[in-house]
Amino acid sequence: MIGGLLLGIGIGFIGSILAGEDDAWDRPQVHKRLYPGDILCVKRWGNLYRHYGVYAGHGKVIHYAGIHGDWSGERAVREVPLKDFMRDAEQYMICAFPEHCDVPGYHLYSKKETVQRACSRLGEHEYDLIFNNCEHFAIWCRTNVAESKQTKRVEDAIQGVLDYLDELNAKLE
Repeated sequence: MIGGLLLGIGIGFIGSILAGEDDAWDRPQVHKRLYPGDILCVKRWGNLYRHYGVYAGHGKVIHYAGIHGDWSGERAVREVPLKDFMRDAEQYMICAFPEHCDVPGYHLYSKKETVQRACSRLGEHEYDLIFNNCEHFAIWCRTNVAESKQTKRVEDAIQGVLDYLDELNAKLE
């Protein structure tokens, strides 16, 4: 039951906060050319999850990942060719962010500053699926806010299950 629930979870936390509506911030943008500092997102495993990175220019992406893919091997912030970041994804999305936002700590960095922030963390080995994943990293590089819509959705779903179990337990008592 919980596995099925988790598989059905999409993403939507920081997008809701930043844009005011779910997923509005990460719809594909009109320009097809990548610019250094763009935050990229690709769907993995049929949209089970999304992987994020910072386009650094010259066909390179800086992202948090394992040495042999998103999960395999030692996970670190590394720079890879765009084709390696894309893997089997057919397209990427370029995330858009508002100039101003009421989220504490939010600051929209220039695209040049975004690349500098990403480069400043190259080689970092502090990956944590819940608190410091590829989405936290990429969003932080652009906005100074380390959030993950995906982990927030999982957290909300688990809390929903726990609340339901509490209610069920109260009825059984």
